[in-house]
Amino acid sequence: MSELAQYLVLNKKPYFKIADEFIKLNQLFKSETTFEKLNFWGDMVIHPLMNIISILFFNQKMGIFTILMIYKTLSKWQNYFRYLELKQNIREWKAVVQSVGGPFISTNDNMYQSYVYADGMQRLHDSLFGRLPITFTKKGSKSL
Repeated sequence: MSELAQYLVLNKKPYFKIADEFIKLNQLFKSETTFEKLNFWGDMVIHPLMNIISILFFNQKMGIFTILMIYKTLSKWQNYFRYLELKQNIREWKAVVQSVGGPFISTNDNMYQSYVYADGMQRLHDSLFGRLPITFTKKGSKSL
């Protein structure tokens, strides 16, 4: 069994669902401008740290707003770690699809590039299990 076949068997995932989740999280966490980067660090680190310091050192009581802020921060961190995980998955898909001569479709918008690689992975998976015929380019065949 080839390495590609082993990878596809061991890593069968709902590719389009993951790509959709990645796009949603990417819109939340992309930081292109300095203001967006400062806002990210303020929401994720500085503001929660200031609240924790005020609770610990200034004996401020934990109110409902502090608890909600902590919950919001933990939720954001959880989403951020999920975003990083999905970003790594998309990178792996890109490498796999390009190793066989893909991508097989294209898009003009970089935001939806993850769908291109999800399509490539789905096509490769379906070709392995006999659902769709797929033809490899000469370059892609050598990579296999």
